[in-house]
Amino acid sequence: MISVCLHSLFAISRRAGTIIFAVAIILSLPLVTVAQTAVSSAWTDETSRSSASSPTSSDEQQSAHVDHDASSDAEQRLGHGKIEGTLGALRLRFYGRVLLNVSVSDSAEVGQDVPLWPLPGTVPVTFPDGSRLPAGRIHDTIFTARQSVFGFNFSPAHSNIWTPSGVVEFDFFGTRPSDSLQPQGRVFNEPRLRKVYLQLEKGGYKLVAGQDDMIIAPLDPISLSHVGAPLGATAGNLWARLPQVRLDLTHHFGETTVLLQVGVLRPLFADPRLGDLPPVGAAIDSTFSGFGERASAPFYQTRLALSHPMSGSTATVGVGGHFGSEAVGANRNIHSWALAVDAELPLLSRLTFRGEGFLGSSLVPFQGGILQGVVAIPNPPPAPQNVFKEIHPLAGAGGWWELTLRATADNKNNLHVGGSVDNPRNRQLRPGTTRSKNGIAWASYFRKLTSDVTVAFEWSYWQFRTVQFAANGARSKAPSGRGNVFNIAFAYDF
Repeated sequence: MISVCLHSLFAISRRAGTIIFAVAIILSLPLVTVAQTAVSSAWTDETSRSSASSPTSSDEQQSAHVDHDASSDAEQRLGHGKIEGTLGALRLRFYGRVLLNVSVSDSAEVGQDVPLWPLPGTVPVTFPDGSRLPAGRIHDTIFTARQSVFGFNFSPAHSNIWTPSGVVEFDFFGTRPSDSLQPQGRVFNEPRLRKVYLQLEKGGYKLVAGQDDMIIAPLDPISLSHVGAPLGATAGNLWARLPQVRLDLTHHFGETTVLLQVGVLRPLFADPRLGDLPPVGAAIDSTFSGFGERASAPFYQTRLALSHPMSGSTATVGVGGHFGSEAVGANRNIHSWALAVDAELPLLSRLTFRGEGFLGSSLVPFQGGILQGVVAIPNPPPAPQNVFKEIHPLAGAGGWWELTLRATADNKNNLHVGGSVDNPRNRQLRPGTTRSKNGIAWASYFRKLTSDVTVAFEWSYWQFRTVQFAANGARSKAPSGRGNVFNIAFAYDF
């Protein structure tokens, strides 16, 4: 694998030499000395979803709350914000991250600016002149700013017995307006709603209502290349942002903190295999509800987490469960379930282990099973389209791990290495549902130029496998995909 990576790096450097040269100049510049503001003490603190992964006191949650995407520690980090103030009875803060990503790859990637998996290397790609090239020999160079994030946090200027607060957050990872007269359709992106919720908090009780990250599997790998969707999505990292009502109960037993979360969430499947997707450009679902909504019951999720001081920081271990259903017939539902564990363990004062693991079935709402929730075999013609003679859930397991090293005491140089894999149960695969394994290995270096500006270099190596079926149903290996992606990110947090 090392030789493949070195060969790919050499090939890419010839095509993108100016990019790498420019970044080398930037990284060699002297660091700008600036007044330090109150910031998070480590990049590892920037990746837990809400306060779910590390239960703290009410005041600590408001000052150290961070985003699930490893992208925005600003959502409730009031000490760092510069655009804030009191307006009447409200305290309002505007926060965000201006982000530019520059990436090069040595193969065609599904997702491009947010890679999900590489196309099988032998799949032909046709160019406008009719010539063809295998996907494994495609080299893409991408510049994108669409993963920038901005949002608002508001709360009362004076606390009451129950303290209300709210969050509204957007990015630019929405659809792209494009027509026959607009050649820059890949550049102009519409805002996309990420989160909007209100919460009421009193002591160890917190009620959350609105669109937020799901309850189980609250961590993400640390990445600036994957913000619109987290690193490891479709490759072992379950995630979703869904409308929900959630209750968080926190209790302290000496130095140990226990967090119990229970909630109901929108039962959204949007399963591509069953055609459970809204029409392109539709604002309302005018034809039919989603099959999750037609099951007439919400998603149920819960999580129990324990936190305890360890190596000068806090260790957290959590276990969560999920259950839901989607209607595939008038009197038939397919059940979706998952068990997930997560851990954030400071092994040494500067070395932290983080990771998650899961097993479950029909997990397409959380991009599990490599975006495959069910196995569906259609009836032969002349049966109507999207009518299936066999439908059953696809089970699987996966997870990810990551080590974070704070290389310097001032937290300006951080290193990350990790891996992730999603492995559907192969014996359940059938024609039309052939993605059998998706895995990633990655390494990254984050350099803080100032307390607000970060430059990050990220490398990821992707392996994607499929299976194929003969006319008699025999299964065999199909072409696989491999790819190296090198990303340079420039981020300014405010």
